[in-house]
This record gives sequence, structure tokens and C-alpha cells, in this order.
Amino acid sequence: MVSLPLWAPAAVLDGIEIRVSTREGGVSPSPYDSLNLADHVGDKAESVDENRRRLAEALPGHAVCWLNQVHGVSAVEAAPGVVPDADAHWTAARNLPLAVLTADCLPVVLMARDASCVGIAHAGWRGLAAGVVENGLSTLLEEARSGEDRVAVIAPHIGACCYEVDQPVIEALQVRYADGLEDACRPSRPHHVHLDLGQLVMAILLKAGFRADQIGVVSDSCTSCSGKGFHSFRRDGDGAGRMLHRIVVSGSG
Repeated sequence: MVSLPLWAPAAVLDGIEIRVSTREGGVSPSPYDSLNLADHVGDKAESVDENRRRLAEALPGHAVCWLNQVHGVSAVEAAPGVVPDADAHWTAARNLPLAVLTADCLPVVLMARDASCVGIAHAGWRGLAAGVVENGLSTLLEEARSGEDRVAVIAPHIGACCYEVDQPVIEALQVRYADGLEDACRPSRPHHVHLDLGQLVMAILLKAGFRADQIGVVSDSCTSCSGKGFHSFRRDGDGAGRMLHRIVVSGSG
């Protein structure tokens, strides 16, 4: 049995398991070293295959449902063996793991409290500007048996300390988030700000009707500057691998 250094946040809801990979425990050579799970970044295919095999051994059960992430807004129902172009997916099935891959972007997990439906979204600034979180939440509410009794978890992502963006990014986000964006911005050089993705997503969720006690944060660690435990595009550029964020509802029901 392979043992990978996976983040396992404290139990959020009974029967729901969240895991986050790090960059340790794989076979990919530099600059992707070592547990790169993405097959689109230039890493050797055989290395990615072995890394995914190790992940499957460390997290036994049904095969992970992947996405071809396009920094868009689509939220689709997950299906084993199908890799759609989308940035969020959901399922009402038990024992069907969902995943997104990141290297600084923010993953947000959305769950019905009764575990009747779970989803996960990949949210970079383009996806946020397009409304990927709201779209994923709308789908969850349509499918969940528990109505608006829901929980969200914000997984590791780049912090405002390292995420400087320019005026075009701010203008794109202002179209949708004119009210909540200012609190998510920190001063920087002219025509730039440090953007706090976590703060912005928190504001999005609160505006959508979440209470503060329905939103959890896996870690405050910045994926770019908190050591080399995470893959980071902002830090490593085109040499960045990708790490996995996985959610599954276990058992029968």
C-alpha cells in the first residue's frame, strides 16, 4: 500500500471525505517533482500515469472523476470515465470521487448537509468573473434533498501575499462583484492590487445565503510561499505541476 502525504481536513460532515494532495510522493522529475497529477503541463505521460496509480492505491475505491478545466463556468454531473470540458462537477451518487486540479487557483467544495449531493469547483479569477461558484451552487440546490441547508469548504490556494493582479483583472471581476471586491483587495503598486481569492469567495458565498458557520477553510497556507509543499504556477511558471482536491460521499444510502 502506497502512503502519500495527503491533507485530510477535520471531518466536515458525516460520510463525506475530503483529501488534498501535495507535491510529495510521486515520480515526476524536476520541475514537476514529484507528485504531479496533471497530464497537460509537459510532464512525462508515464510519470503522470504512475502518480495517478499511486494516488488510486493510497485512496482505494472507485476511479476519480476528472475534468478538462478551461477556466469557465460550466458545472456538469460527474460520470465515470468521462472527462468533460468544465470547471465544476457534482454528484448525488455514493462512492464516486470528484476532483479538480490546481496550482494556485481556489477549489471550493459545496455539499448538501444531508450528503445527498456534493460538488467541487475550480475557481481562478476568470472562473470567478464568469460565475463558476454561483453556477455550481445553483446546480447543488437543484439536486440536493436538503434544500438550502448546505456547507462549503475553501481548500488551499494562493494567498493575497503572492497574488498581485492588474487593472484588467479587477475590471473583469467588478462587473459581477462590485460590492464585495474592495474588501478582497490589498494595496500594491499603481494599477495593481493583491487579490485575496479566499476573501472574495467567502463574500460570494455569504451573498448567496450561506452563514459564516456553514463555510470552512482547509488551510490558511499560501500555495505559492508556504514552502515547497504545494505546486504553484505563480512561483514556478510553466514548470508547475498540479495537485488534487478530492471529495467523495462514502457508504450506501
